[in-house]
Amino acid sequence: MTRYRCDSCNEDRDAPVCIKCGADTRDLSLEEAAAGLRPSLDETRVVPPPPRNAGVPPADPAPSRRRPEPAEAADAPDPVSEIHGLDEFHALLDRGVKAVVMCGGAQTGKSEIAAGFVRARNVYRGDAQFLTLRAPLRTDYALGGTTPDHVWYQVIDDKTTFLDPSGEFFRRLSLEERQKFGLPDVTENDFQFMQRAARQLAGVVCVVDLTKAVDIRSSAPWRRQEDDLNFILAAMRWLRWDKLALPPHLGLSVNIAQRVKALPMLDVPVLVLFSKGDQLTRITNESPLRFAKRRLPVLHGAVMTHARRFRYDFCHTMIRSGGQDRAVDHPCGVLLPVEWILRRPFRWLPMQLPSRLLGGGK
Repeated sequence: MTRYRCDSCNEDRDAPVCIKCGADTRDLSLEEAAAGLRPSLDETRVVPPPPRNAGVPPADPAPSRRRPEPAEAADAPDPVSEIHGLDEFHALLDRGVKAVVMCGGAQTGKSEIAAGFVRARNVYRGDAQFLTLRAPLRTDYALGGTTPDHVWYQVIDDKTTFLDPSGEFFRRLSLEERQKFGLPDVTENDFQFMQRAARQLAGVVCVVDLTKAVDIRSSAPWRRQEDDLNFILAAMRWLRWDKLALPPHLGLSVNIAQRVKALPMLDVPVLVLFSKGDQLTRITNESPLRFAKRRLPVLHGAVMTHARRFRYDFCHTMIRSGGQDRAVDHPCGVLLPVEWILRRPFRWLPMQLPSRLLGGGK
């Protein structure tokens, strides 16, 4: 059998093309094949083959193999380079409109609550109104949540509008989420989606999805949502009132924790809505305030700490039928709570009475 020598690898081969480096080999003479010559030390050095196509730049080297990332890393929140719909929302703020910011994670029901309020005004108040188009997609409003990296606004009247950011924005603010994936501390860019809204604020709606419980029998079944909203309320207070420059080399979350209690409390009403309450009637047959104190103590502590006026309510705007969700004709628990935000019957007072002096929220 004919033997071949690869001069690039300095090894003998059985084929005219080296299976290791792809270079052409040469026939071995009978003497070389018989003697089985061993190459000298200098000859063992591997020399890359010359480029086959002169004048063509060599291809990029193959990337080095790395240890595979954990499977859950694929769910890590990605940084946002552009927020779709924010410019159109800011154009409303430029006209003096104030914002009611909807806060909560993905698929908690924020968009459905805003849409349910519009339907409820049509049904119960005879106030005809239409749903805005999702900017900038220019498509009719569709159930199922705001598209990631988008903000959606729903005009309420000539003075106020809902701001409904995608739940992924709030997910990126979650300190637990960032620690889980080894991400750096939050930055001011992470608050860009609601930074101006915090300065032109009419109210805050915090949405807790009662169906997203770790274990309904646990003593703290909604603790993750509580922790996230605890930070969001503190951040809203900081965004609204803190005018000092952020000290260099100090993390933003540390700065918020250090500064927030020295700042005024939120001077706008804070509404906490327990969404999808119709699916858990066993545990929601008590007053919303007592339910919050008993089952969501961390969230209630955050509301008492950061809000002067607050209210709790159960609500539902959807119904599951035939394996699909559809909007109910008569949304429950949305109209009166949101109107409580918009109406200020004691606005003539020099300062608003805090809810704790009036017996707490509903």
